[in-house]
Amino acid sequence: MTIQERLANDLKEAMRAGDKVRVNAIRAARAALQAAQLDAAKQRFDAALAEIEAKYAGDPAAMEAAKAAIAIDSHAALSEAEQEAVIAREIKRRRDAADIYHKAGRTDLAVAEEAEIAVLSEYLPKMLSPEELRPLVAAVIAELGVSGPAAMGKVMPVLLERFKGKAENRTLSQVARELLSAS
Repeated sequence: MTIQERLANDLKEAMRAGDKVRVNAIRAARAALQAAQLDAAKQRFDAALAEIEAKYAGDPAAMEAAKAAIAIDSHAALSEAEQEAVIAREIKRRRDAADIYHKAGRTDLAVAEEAEIAVLSEYLPKMLSPEELRPLVAAVIAELGVSGPAAMGKVMPVLLERFKGKAENRTLSQVARELLSAS
């Protein structure tokens, strides 16, 4: 079952249960997924249009006929990875908002954002914890042969590539900073 299907089913259950936090989080995630789906369709349309304009540059009649024949499905499903990326963006957006609310002393709003983060996190694969990441990040640092906090710029791109979808960027950065500061 895709993330979108799970969200649709869970929305019904949350509405029946009267869980407003869950309903709001799921509705926002579904809206973000729909927006991403439409954006992907727009990008496919723009690419097809650019290809037609390049192909029929000297023939305006053929160009117009080809443009009229463009058929892009705006309801084409996103891949699982694209859906996960959208949910991860939504979580990051809420985490940033919660940080801002904490700094402003609005813990009530921060708690609401954190509750939505907990709901949305259920739709992503389990991320590695800092404890699980330490030996893996240490191995990457040793492999690169770097040390000291100044090496963050060399280490982070490699970590982000290797642990994409397996660990949060923020957690990777914290673990790398700890290990490089200790070296």
